[in-house]
Amino acid sequence: MAERFALTRRALLASSFLTLAVPAFGQGQPAYRNPSAPVADRVRDLLARMTLEEKAAQMRCLWLGKFGILDKTGHLDAAKAEKALANGVGQVARPGDTMGTAEYRTKMFRDPASAVTFHNEVQRYLVEQTRLGIPALFHEETAHGLMADDVTVFPIPPALASSWDPALVEQVFTVAARQARMRGATVGLSPVLDLMREPRFGRAEEFFSEDPHLTGQMGIAAVRGLQGRQRPLGPDRVFATLKHFIHGSPQGGINLAPAEVSERTLRENYLVPFAEVIKEADPAIVMPSYNEVGGVPAHANLALLQQTGRERLGFKGAYFSDYGGVTNLVVQHHMAANNDDAAVLAIKAGVDAELPDGEAYAHIPDLVRGGRISEAQVDAAVARILAMKFEAGLFENPYADAGRALRASSQPADAALARLSAERAIVLLKNDGILPLDPTTAKRLAVIGPNAFAPQFGGYSGRSRRPVSVLDGIKAGAGRRMTVEFAEGVRITQHEATGGRHGALEPVPPAENTPRIEEAVALAQRSDVVLLVLGDRPEVTRESVKPEDPGDRNTLNLFGDQDRLVDAILATGKPVVALLLHGRPLAVPTLAERANALLSGWFLGEAGGTAFSDVLFGKVNPGGKLTVSLPRGVGDLPVFYNRHPSADINRYVEGKREALFPFGHGLSYTTFEISAPRLSKDRIARNESLKVAIDVTNTGRRPGDEVVQIYVRDQVSSVPRPVLELRAFRRVTLKPGETRTLQVELGPDDLAFWDIDMNWTVEPGTFSIFAGSSSIRLKSADLAVVESV
Repeated sequence: MAERFALTRRALLASSFLTLAVPAFGQGQPAYRNPSAPVADRVRDLLARMTLEEKAAQMRCLWLGKFGILDKTGHLDAAKAEKALANGVGQVARPGDTMGTAEYRTKMFRDPASAVTFHNEVQRYLVEQTRLGIPALFHEETAHGLMADDVTVFPIPPALASSWDPALVEQVFTVAARQARMRGATVGLSPVLDLMREPRFGRAEEFFSEDPHLTGQMGIAAVRGLQGRQRPLGPDRVFATLKHFIHGSPQGGINLAPAEVSERTLRENYLVPFAEVIKEADPAIVMPSYNEVGGVPAHANLALLQQTGRERLGFKGAYFSDYGGVTNLVVQHHMAANNDDAAVLAIKAGVDAELPDGEAYAHIPDLVRGGRISEAQVDAAVARILAMKFEAGLFENPYADAGRALRASSQPADAALARLSAERAIVLLKNDGILPLDPTTAKRLAVIGPNAFAPQFGGYSGRSRRPVSVLDGIKAGAGRRMTVEFAEGVRITQHEATGGRHGALEPVPPAENTPRIEEAVALAQRSDVVLLVLGDRPEVTRESVKPEDPGDRNTLNLFGDQDRLVDAILATGKPVVALLLHGRPLAVPTLAERANALLSGWFLGEAGGTAFSDVLFGKVNPGGKLTVSLPRGVGDLPVFYNRHPSADINRYVEGKREALFPFGHGLSYTTFEISAPRLSKDRIARNESLKVAIDVTNTGRRPGDEVVQIYVRDQVSSVPRPVLELRAFRRVTLKPGETRTLQVELGPDDLAFWDIDMNWTVEPGTFSIFAGSSSIRLKSADLAVVESV
């Protein structure tokens, strides 16, 4: 079956398949209705029966925020649907999130059963009331769980990646896929494979890592979770969408700004995660970015989408536009005078579907008749879209079941997974021995800070019925003899209890925070230990969709009056434990120097409070590692670990540029010893592989997790290479005194690079192989690579 499906997908790409004869099926039944026929045959048959208008409709999307097809009760209005859906529609945009009016959202889509009702009403209309009965794809956001109500909310992607545990990440996205599919979705708009190399960028909260290989491994896990490990798509899976091809590092960290990037940098860094995921996980969809990539907007970039994406990376699926990515060619990039011109550019570049509303693709029939695009281009795009609908079984099973959707949203195992993923995400950055705290002692613990009293989910988040704040988690975990008191300390933005990714950013005037700081200081002074819970809010770190709602920053300090609070609490002389709940890398040199302990949690999802309480009181031993280098300040950027050697030759007047905490760093309540790597061979040919063995020992008194990291360095090469490149990693759990030997295999691709002539090759020479617990705590062995042995 898998072999037949692979052949089917390749057939869909061949331009000649459309000219074959249309097969017949049964007595009066069209062949596309035959569920046992190969997908390519069904697509060919259906395409041959479609009008140009019906084909164009498959390349468009229905967005309730723009197309009003509901009546006053929140149900499908037949008259409005007849106008909007006369020729069908390719897909429906995010019904779990964007409902148009608050009235409709309250009445119609609050719970899984209501979401299913809406989905089925739309599908029933398309299946029963349109000429060919073609059902729609429904897409939803699935960045760290389904973005809807009554779902499981997991930690954000950089937190998930901080686990360095691809198996765990695959489980997380498996749950997201099930909860989405049971409500009728067939497409998940994740994972994001952009590299977190510009921390001022508000979308950093969506990214896994600064490292290409780690990002790629997390992306593979995410796609396998969403789609399953093999296709065709199973009944509890959704198609994955790789995003964003290619964001790069936008100028100044400003969303929508150009990304100036050379072809070499693209190949060596930003394309690597996409290449790995396309090769290993067969994603169905890729979403172009809406910014310029090397001077050409991605949605009009034929070289990027076709030559790079399809020819070099081998992508066989569909390109779905980012929201507004096509019309932005008019309003943002000024490449097109109007939407018709934008549609021509995008279709010729290879964008198969326009999200979220198909505004520019509305006139595709006229563009074909006017000779500006060919019907063959339309047919190729529609074929890829129809193939997904057949693969998902939508023609046989177009409807969702409300009972199954409800059960999918309330499984105890999902809540347990949310807790486990939050526990594994927490990174202990510094500890002078104060942690873990003993919850049974008669101490007064002051919990202070704006992120302590309400759960922090971050952007593209669903809504859970069981969120636990840090304060609630600590109160539940503390023993009867421990007194826990809370003070807000400062408020980051107004209306914090009801804010969100698209909420207004309203900074709090310093004068309003002064009494809050005074209250916090008084609490600290009468307490034995202070826990500071600081960081970001979704209004501060987010995708900036319009100028009046920014999410990008020109500094990386704690936003608002948080640094003033830090100084005031440290001045009391009380022991301080600090927790960062954040969406971007933050510069916190004062906390790093003066706090007794410092932890990074990112946004930890619905179980974040419980997970942190378990870590604070020693029930769980932290084992997470940083997936991004934390800067000392914005002036040190960039600080990613795999720079070229010349980047570190000189220093600033103020001192050497180095990370506050390096990539891969993370402490534990126990200690570990990692041996130097032992190579199965110290001399190999260019096309050979070798095995690397590393011993890791728990030398402390507690069971705990260590992440063993394997890096390589090419000592001399035809063009400069990074000082280190991550090539493998393993997270292991060890008892006190236990030793485990890990083995990884390094092959030619782990030593290869794009040489001076842009050939992918392994050059003879000396390579250093490193093993350790972070990018700066390493032991090495040398490997000689020769032409032949």
